Amino acid sequence: KKNDSSPPVAYSDDKNNNRRDNYCLLSSEQRLYNRFISGLHSSISLHIAHSFCLEMDPEKVGECKMWGLNDEIASDRVLQYPDRVENLYVAFTLLLKAVIKAEYAIEAAIPHDDPSLLESLMHWKESLLPELISLPDKLPDNTLLFDESVLQKDPDFHPQKRMELQHRFEHLTKIMQCVGCDRCKLWGTLQTLGLGTALRVLFYDQQEDGGLNLSRQEAVALVNTLERLSSSLVYAREFQQRREEKEFWKNKSGGDNYDNSSQDDKGEENHLAALE
Repeated sequence: KKNDSSPPVAYSDDKNNNRRDNYCLLSSEQRLYNRFISGLHSSISLHIAHSFCLEMDPEKVGECKMWGLNDEIASDRVLQYPDRVENLYVAFTLLLKAVIKAEYAIEAAIPHDDPSLLESLMHWKESLLPELISLPDKLPDNTLLFDESVLQKDPDFHPQKRMELQHRFEHLTKIMQCVGCDRCKLWGTLQTLGLGTALRVLFYDQQEDGGLNLSRQEAVALVNTLERLSSSLVYAREFQQRREEKEFWKNKSGGDNYDNSSQDDKGEENHLAALE
């Protein structure tokens, strides 16, 4: 069994190997944009699969009776695609580096004269932030898959390209306002704002632009998006372990009809109906 500290590995599938070739036809900022969006989409899919409506309540219209894990969705949407798992790590790395770089700006963006926030600020400074700063040294090799310093040295990725990449996320944030589902709109706006803010932070030059300032909304989006992405990595590991255990017992039992999945295959319609 694999060491729990190792990152989740996507299920191999040769049909996906040619996808990388298509990136050669795209500009550098378009490739980055696609990878960040793919990582965000993978994160959302894993959150859905981890809290899926397995059974609708027959007595209450539109309400779910039992929530649980849906291994099939996790596999079909994310884990069987190596590029989607890798892009999830790329997006996580982007947010982690941005939060660490913006440590003082995040703290400054939160009102210090609000007594209800003092405990949270203290927890941020004394516990959460030190843990985040030390996290890159604790991660396995090749986990942090995004290196902004390489981009900054690339002559083709000039400031205009950086601004174009940030404008893409600003435009996407505006598009999210057209979403009909209020819950989807809230989380979609928050996380696209988080990604856009992370890019602005990482490409920020303090010597040229002075001190980094964040609005309260940007600070909240930055930290919350990092939490969403980090949680999805935990879920990816959990789904992978469940798959390995299922295969282990299936092989041990000689290929009998073993299934340790807790999901009741009601179809994705149940989940969509529960959210309406």
